[in-house]
Amino acid sequence: MKLAVNLYLNSMLAALAEAVHFADGGGLDLEAFRHAIDSGQLASDLTRVKIPKLIGRDFAVQAATSDAYTSTRLIADEARAVGVATPMLDLSSELYRESLALANDREDMVAVIEAIEARTRSASEVTAVR
Repeated sequence: MKLAVNLYLNSMLAALAEAVHFADGGGLDLEAFRHAIDSGQLASDLTRVKIPKLIGRDFAVQAATSDAYTSTRLIADEARAVGVATPMLDLSSELYRESLALANDREDMVAVIEAIEARTRSASEVTAVR
């Protein structure tokens, strides 16, 4: 049960970080974005805690990036053992790994936004070279 719940948590948090990054990149008011999420059906205790951390770039640890990555690997190993595909988990695991490479191991897992930002910078550099 714990692995299934953590699969949802890890994937959802990576998606939330990506949504904040997208909103910010699009010039949206991030407080209005937070309000839109937290006043509708997507609201949860997680969004009420993590969106302000993402907006404020508060990476003080509640759940460490290193623990999130370890969790994704344990889930992936079990999924492979039982023959279940986990495409969302695999993508979020890759982002947590990239976040670790940015020295975010003891920061909160919302620091995964920095891996997403790094991908944006890399994509911009490739586009500029073309």
